[in-house]
Amino acid sequence: MEGGDIFSPAPLVPGPASMAPVEPQLPEPLAPMPSSYHHRRGEDGDSDATESADSDNDMDPHSQQWKFRRSSSSSNHSAEGGEEAAQNRAFMKAYVEKVFHGKEDFGQEEKARFGQLCSGENGSGREWFARYVSAQRCNSKCVSEATFYRLVQSFAVVLFECYQMDDYSPAKHLMTMCFTYYHTGKTQLSPTELLERAPVAMDSYLNKANSWLSGKKDAAERLLKNSSAAKTDVRGFFGGLESKLRASAQEKKVENGKVYLYTHLKQQPIWHTLRFWNAAFFDAVHCERKKRSPTTREKWCHMTQEEKDDSSKVDENITFGQLGTFTHNMLAFGLSKKLCNDFLKKQAIIGNLNEEQYKLLSDHIEQMASD
Repeated sequence: MEGGDIFSPAPLVPGPASMAPVEPQLPEPLAPMPSSYHHRRGEDGDSDATESADSDNDMDPHSQQWKFRRSSSSSNHSAEGGEEAAQNRAFMKAYVEKVFHGKEDFGQEEKARFGQLCSGENGSGREWFARYVSAQRCNSKCVSEATFYRLVQSFAVVLFECYQMDDYSPAKHLMTMCFTYYHTGKTQLSPTELLERAPVAMDSYLNKANSWLSGKKDAAERLLKNSSAAKTDVRGFFGGLESKLRASAQEKKVENGKVYLYTHLKQQPIWHTLRFWNAAFFDAVHCERKKRSPTTREKWCHMTQEEKDDSSKVDENITFGQLGTFTHNMLAFGLSKKLCNDFLKKQAIIGNLNEEQYKLLSDHIEQMASD
């Protein structure tokens, strides 16, 4: 990437080109672990260790889930080392600190360095950026307007490079961050958006989903009644969506003024390809299965038939919950109802969902798309 201004115009006031030293505040992540293989264009696959797309513990710097997954960026980390790698990581850490806490805007050299680290096959910069941005959630999810637009600019650069390189691991985490960080104020629409309908606030999506969950909770519990883990896994059944809705309800005092990152990043091309959604979905499902039912092949051989049935039911419920979350996010990004239904149909077959589960999700898509 060239040394010019890689960012699109934004409502930020240009500032000095130098970057003030920033005291390290973020905890150091675990060192990335190399992956044996990475994404190939046009190929859907799963990974050995993944994270839930909507888990509050995604990319926790103290969690083993910080190890790299199968992705084009992680496969190259073994080749990167020494002083240069340490300098690159330090730059990305300071860059994210400045995004959230800096009083000055970025200079041309900083923007060029950021773009360089986020581009190319060896996209370690993309992964470190996603990690440090995620780690900032422990401070606050509500950010200043200046921070908000710095995030929009930086996300746009990284997401485009992820799209170019089929690098889905950092993109999946940034997708979650799009529904995490917000500022309270009026949405500044682009000329294109002014000609279209106004973007729907995140809370309206959450409230609609909350209404849907309330109406379907009894049906969900009926689907779980044959599982011995039914009562403890009802919340997991919704893939973490229910906890997000509760948090939203507790913040009603500002719900009408919240503007989330996703409202400014809907046009990113990576959201409009099923390759990304399929890869991210497999990651999320496998992570949840590993956290909730870590059944090894050896353990499976010693389980009773009832225990095997219960384990299979939990896997189905995880798939159901993640499909609810993913189709919800896809609609929020402006994807068509047809594309969401195609995605649902494919994953429901792979996940062995029953007819009632499939109908619940289909009805949810129909309701969200019609509102």
